[in-house]
Amino acid sequence: MMDDFDRRILEEFKELERQMGRMLRSTSLSRMIPMTSNDGWQPAVDVYETTDDIIVLMDTAGIDMNKLAITAESRRITVEGRRNLPKRGNVCCIHQLEIEMGYFKRTISFPVIVKFAEPAFSCQNGILEIRLPKESKSCSAP
Repeated sequence: MMDDFDRRILEEFKELERQMGRMLRSTSLSRMIPMTSNDGWQPAVDVYETTDDIIVLMDTAGIDMNKLAITAESRRITVEGRRNLPKRGNVCCIHQLEIEMGYFKRTISFPVIVKFAEPAFSCQNGILEIRLPKESKSCSAP
């Protein structure tokens, strides 16, 4: 039987586990490794699957949509572009620098074959949505 002290300790460990999970989910490997590759940084991406489509959402804030290059194969797409932030004059000290800029290239693989001849693209509030119809209409969930 647990006493109050043991319950409090268990709750503290559960809270620590939740906080560590949030921290690890928000940590990007590309932020920890110096950018020496030719692929530059990588924008955040979410991928969803419906019975009909693969939906890719990409964080494209500050990126000129007219200068994006999107190429595809049957099971993946590659999005390339560049983010250039506005120049700031007379900066004498940087206190925080988190927004990645410059060239990027992001390849996203899919568990199913998609029809790239029929994609739908839209961009709203800095989020690019790419909707790709699937070859066969079913979910590939494990």
